[in-house]
Amino acid sequence: MRVYLSGPDVFFPNAIEIGQAKKEICARFGLEGVYPLDADFSILLEMKAPADMGYASFRLMVELMDGCDLVIANMTPFRGPSMDVGTAVEIGYMHGRGKPVFGYTNVVADYADRVAPDGFTIEPFGLIDNCMVEGPVHETGALVIRHAAPAGEVYTCLDGFTECVRQAARLMSIRGR
Repeated sequence: MRVYLSGPDVFFPNAIEIGQAKKEICARFGLEGVYPLDADFSILLEMKAPADMGYASFRLMVELMDGCDLVIANMTPFRGPSMDVGTAVEIGYMHGRGKPVFGYTNVVADYADRVAPDGFTIEPFGLIDNCMVEGPVHETGALVIRHAAPAGEVYTCLDGFTECVRQAARLMSIRGR
């Protein structure tokens, strides 16, 4: 089974190393990890406009997701109290395609506890993020793995990811996929 490895990891200085480590963890559980940076970005060399490069990158990610059987999403808050917006789109895309969605976060606090009061309603559901991104995980029959990463390791600790891969491999084998 091919697993699309979604998350803000591609923005980290050690993005290649994290992707390789995640792929090795997937292999230990009999899954093939597909990392966004596995795409052939050579097409971007032909483009001059930054927006065209962005749209081509989007298309490359869609092609990678289409070639995968499920997604494991890093739902750790990134650049604010919520998860990476691109990861949220990837969760929605895979769910919309009927593919199982699994997720993990290295921050255990509920979304409502991370958002500063601003006079607007905050979802009171006890979820790790907006219900529209945790809902697909729930509909897969899984739980978002909450892992309290040690201080300074929120973006590098792979313990929650490993537990999420274990959960995905177990649930997918039960389903006979």
